[in-house]
Amino acid sequence: MPDFGFVLEQTLGHVAHSRNLVRALANEPDIRATVIPIEFGDPAGLSRLPGLRTWSWRASVAARAALRERQREGPLDALFIHTQVAALLAGELMRAIPTVVSLDATPRLFDLEGDAYGHRRGGDLIETLKLRFNERAFAAATRIVTWSRLAADSLVADYRVCREKIDVIPPGVDIDLFQPGPKAAAGEPLRILFVGGQFERKGGPELLQAAGRLGSAVRLDLVTGSDVGDLPTGVDARVHRGLRPQSKELVELYRAADLFVLPSRGDCMPQAVAEALAAGLPVVASRVGAISEMVTDGINGRLIGAGDPLALAAVLEELVAAPERRAQMGRSSRQLAEREHDASRNNSRIFRLMESVAGSARSRLRSA
Repeated sequence: MPDFGFVLEQTLGHVAHSRNLVRALANEPDIRATVIPIEFGDPAGLSRLPGLRTWSWRASVAARAALRERQREGPLDALFIHTQVAALLAGELMRAIPTVVSLDATPRLFDLEGDAYGHRRGGDLIETLKLRFNERAFAAATRIVTWSRLAADSLVADYRVCREKIDVIPPGVDIDLFQPGPKAAAGEPLRILFVGGQFERKGGPELLQAAGRLGSAVRLDLVTGSDVGDLPTGVDARVHRGLRPQSKELVELYRAADLFVLPSRGDCMPQAVAEALAAGLPVVASRVGAISEMVTDGINGRLIGAGDPLALAAVLEELVAAPERRAQMGRSSRQLAEREHDASRNNSRIFRLMESVAGSARSRLRSA
């Protein structure tokens, strides 16, 4: 029975991805797994030290320490590290253990979306060092899994990774948990769902402005951990706080929604969009990150420019008046989820990939 290690970053949408992976492992009786969660925080106090304040550095230190501790219990046959920020200081371990590194976006792509995240590039020396650390980590990995074709292209263009080393496997969603539900009857307000921990970055203010133009035609359900501020006059909105990923309350909001809207100012490949696909919802979202790989304009939703509440309002008005079109888009979303974003199938692909790299390593040892 192979013994695999899973180092899983616990930030943003990675929490839901981790839960799906762990749930899938429970259905793999022929795999012995050690799961090492890398929690967002600074238990060692590294952020107080100059040059060590970044999450990448803290996550890498925590991951390397946890992996060394695990190695004392016995060897691992293969290792899975998500994301690459936890792999930056694990080069020695990755060269000794066949390793699959997984990521949603490369650092270069994150830099391009950085303004919305409040992220700023460092000076030339810092950026050169960052590039070298990431190149080393990607080179030490046996295989690399990306969530999107966009990230795969960046690995090749920006980090000199051979394309044959890359597998594009979206994180997926539990399509049995997230399913379509009943929709609004004629004459009822259209229920619009927004799910974004960072309300401003995810375009929440733009949605509120757009909803103000639609009046009683729509009702908003806003799931966020951020301050929403005062709701505009005439906007019917309910703010939902403290909902955990995949919780019953969150799933019910997806099932009750008629339309999912995420006008992000900056994003990578948001898990909330994949959940909306599985729930059979038309999706209105910004053309940022890899969202265009999940939403095809006019097929399963609409794409708009970021930071444009007027364009958003126009698209929402169009869809409010077109129930049949919404229904067809919702069916297309569900079909796409079943075809490309089934977490069970996609996680199985990851486990088979790990078995493959572990088997290849054993074959090389026998032939040496």
